[in-house]
Amino acid sequence: MEVSQRNAAALQERVMKLATALVKRFENIVALASPDAKDFNTTASKKFQMEVETAALIRATEDILTLTRQMQELWLFGQLNTLDKDGKAKEISQVEDDARAIAAAVEQLAKEML
Repeated sequence: MEVSQRNAAALQERVMKLATALVKRFENIVALASPDAKDFNTTASKKFQMEVETAALIRATEDILTLTRQMQELWLFGQLNTLDKDGKAKEISQVEDDARAIAAAVEQLAKEML
């Protein structure tokens, strides 16, 4: 996943896009399920369209699962940048500096105890 897609806004946009695609495909399948005609050609055409929409629905679901997996990996390895929203990079660097200072203090205490 690109660095530009690792922030909250980009992830939310991608989730909404995938959810919209999923709902659209499901609506298409439901619309095709109406028993309009009893003609063989019409039924065969609808069957084919339903197969195509079902394949697209499965693909949209797989895309959501892929996004979930990518988010889990990014979160696990600390590369998920959800704090960098609306230009708060300065606050993020301050938090990181504070975390480094706390880690150094804990290490110093551990050395003094030993």
